[in-house]
Amino acid sequence: MNVSESQQKLIVAVGVALIAGFGGYRFSALWQQRKALDDSVEQSRQTLAEIHRQSARLPGLEKELAEKRRQAEAFDRRIPAGRSFAELWRQIAEVMNAHRLIDQTVQPGAAVEDAQLGAIPLTLSCSGAMQDIYAFFKAMEQQDRLIRFEQVELTNDGNFSGVVKLTAKARLYYQPEKKG
Repeated sequence: MNVSESQQKLIVAVGVALIAGFGGYRFSALWQQRKALDDSVEQSRQTLAEIHRQSARLPGLEKELAEKRRQAEAFDRRIPAGRSFAELWRQIAEVMNAHRLIDQTVQPGAAVEDAQLGAIPLTLSCSGAMQDIYAFFKAMEQQDRLIRFEQVELTNDGNFSGVVKLTAKARLYYQPEKKG
């Protein structure tokens, strides 16, 4: 059985087409792998560049974190957890006594509290010389505990002896105890 020349050419053409198809298929697969590898390398370069940018920010962030920690410590010191009224009343009485104030009263109101901060309204009153009342306010400002005076009323006594009556509304802040 003799294969004619045209059949030979056809067989050779089909063989070449099969080899070319197989080669093309392999080249296509390699080309896709190469593209995926190039994309992965580019993504790694971008990630590395972002890491370098973020690393350059670290010293500044560390300073900022240290400052925030100092602020949090100051907050915790000025606005402590829990109410601890007895200690506070004792401190206020000591400050009033140290500044020779008389007729002292400190009356707390109903506490107002949310998840982050609590406040107790206080009504304070006392009597004394104007410079002693001023010294009382300066001493209260220096206290570790934050007390915000919202309203202050000073009244001369009836015979103008130099004694001034102080009536003040203030707010004492605290951090509520965590539940659960």
